[in-house]
Amino acid sequence: MSLKKGFVSGLIAGIVMVLVGIVVWSLTQGPLVELYKSTPELWKPMEPLGLWLAQTWLLTLIEGVIYGLVFSVIYKGIPGSGALKGLSYGFLLWVVGTLPGMAITYLTMRVPDPILASWTFGGLFNLLVMGAVLGFVYERI
Repeated sequence: MSLKKGFVSGLIAGIVMVLVGIVVWSLTQGPLVELYKSTPELWKPMEPLGLWLAQTWLLTLIEGVIYGLVFSVIYKGIPGSGALKGLSYGFLLWVVGTLPGMAITYLTMRVPDPILASWTFGGLFNLLVMGAVLGFVYERI
């Protein structure tokens, strides 16, 4: 276990998560704008937008570091090596984190189904990319 390697690789993976998130969400959320507008009672204001984005990106970087630290702790128990090990880890995070959260959201909130689907599968893509980067970088440090 190397927490230093986990921190550094997690920070790099967090940066990639920010970049992938910008691309994924800009491509997937545009078609859903009308659904967001039709349910204003569900959403907090994102103004000022610059501050909101900065907070979101900072939290994503912190999330990457946490993922990296946990990865370093459970590293030996994850199958595969390099990017494949990271893909396994990213998928595991999606299964134990994103899926249950989205299921609870589906059961308890009136978030439109297409929005939930975009969050669920956009999250899968982001976590798989993050995991691949994390595994790749971790083994090369």
